[in-house]
Amino acid sequence: MTRETAVGVSSSQAREEMRVAATKPLTVYRVFWLFLIAGVVGDFIEVAFWLVTRGELISRSSLIYGPFSLVWGLGAVLLTLAFHRMDDQGTARIVMTGAVLGGIYEYLCSWVQEVLFGVCFWDYRHLPFNLNGRVNLMFCVFWGLAALVWVRLIFPALCVFIDRIPKQRGRRMVRAAALFLMCITVLSAAALYRMDQRRKDVPATSAVTQFLDDTYPDSWLKNRYPNMGILDELGW
Repeated sequence: MTRETAVGVSSSQAREEMRVAATKPLTVYRVFWLFLIAGVVGDFIEVAFWLVTRGELISRSSLIYGPFSLVWGLGAVLLTLAFHRMDDQGTARIVMTGAVLGGIYEYLCSWVQEVLFGVCFWDYRHLPFNLNGRVNLMFCVFWGLAALVWVRLIFPALCVFIDRIPKQRGRRMVRAAALFLMCITVLSAAALYRMDQRRKDVPATSAVTQFLDDTYPDSWLKNRYPNMGILDELGW
């Protein structure tokens, strides 16, 4: 067998392994791994993008500790649930569906941040074809292309990677990561909610709120979330 033939066989085997892995039933274990990987990788992608485009090395994490983007993690789950076993669909359909779902998802994320915390972490009002500054056409197209790449390449490859993790070790890792993320997500939400209360001159009335005021003052949170905008300051 020539080297070229061996490479072709190996490539064909890899594609078949990815196809088989991608068609397996979705489980909570597998979906959480996708959420975890996408959240971490997405955070690093945003940090790198910001560094390359603006020359600034800043935090892009959704949480007060650790490199993790809830938007990317939940976005990966959304794409997985929406496009599972749709790899045989046409390119145009996947891109269009991804653009619509991504736009709705991003809009809802922005709206929830505003309602719960009185802040926004992105503002597209300076870009053309935006909807209330929450989403715009360019990023909808990005979501569509991301859906295509996810369905055709990333999801199958990650499924192979996840299947190769020893199950016992993988379950321990999932439990530890889930516990950490749950605790840090609650703490992050509480700190941001308390910041919104301070802005409304609501005093600390318990040991918990006093702890949040002392440990996570506005200056600390603005340093952790440098791209965060207060709605009153933005004129929303």
